[in-house]
Amino acid sequence: MPKYARVVTLAAVGVLLAACGGTPEHGAGEAREALRTARQQVLAAGSARVDATMTTGKRLTSRSTGALSWADGVEGTLTVRVTGGELAASTRALGGDPSQTRFLPDAQYTRMSDRFAELQGGRHWIRRPYDTRGDLTPADSLKALIGAEDVHRVGRQTVRGTRATHYRGSAGRGHIDVWLDARQRLVRRTQHVGDFTVTVHYRGYGAPAAAERPAARDTVDFAEVTGAG
Repeated sequence: MPKYARVVTLAAVGVLLAACGGTPEHGAGEAREALRTARQQVLAAGSARVDATMTTGKRLTSRSTGALSWADGVEGTLTVRVTGGELAASTRALGGDPSQTRFLPDAQYTRMSDRFAELQGGRHWIRRPYDTRGDLTPADSLKALIGAEDVHRVGRQTVRGTRATHYRGSAGRGHIDVWLDARQRLVRRTQHVGDFTVTVHYRGYGAPAAAERPAARDTVDFAEVTGAG
């Protein structure tokens, strides 16, 4: 694949794949207790409707909507739209707009355009195995935040009309912010790593979520696309 196509494809995959400042108001113990309750509720619900936005600096922004389940591995389908950025036009050309990402227990599958398929022997879907070290579910993010040494409550804020309590802590190379409503349900999660930011809003806990596995003949591995294999 030409270098140009690889660079743009990487950008497209990044788009198509799955905060406020403050000072501590309460001790870490109280914050962890609230977060543990939230995590228990997330695990019990097993799924939710999601509305996510992703930003990679000035390069790309996107919005993904749909439903995800995490009761038995990650599963669900999201519709993805490119919303802006310097690489928006080229990403739409290779990734399509809107596109679709399907989450299955083994990997996520991203639907690309016919133009992309011409470069990949007619294959439209990119298969990318999960990084098991990452936060694949909201329960994973809450667990990471509970274990953060600097976890703390930031304050009270309104999230899409719902009064919520904002918590923050460091995790790996970045930090995590979450907002819990009055019943300690997770309503928003934001993660920052460098200039990469993803924000997910949750509603409709317990909503059905499913994904169909793309045909193997129409699928190419991420490592093959990027030349990393």
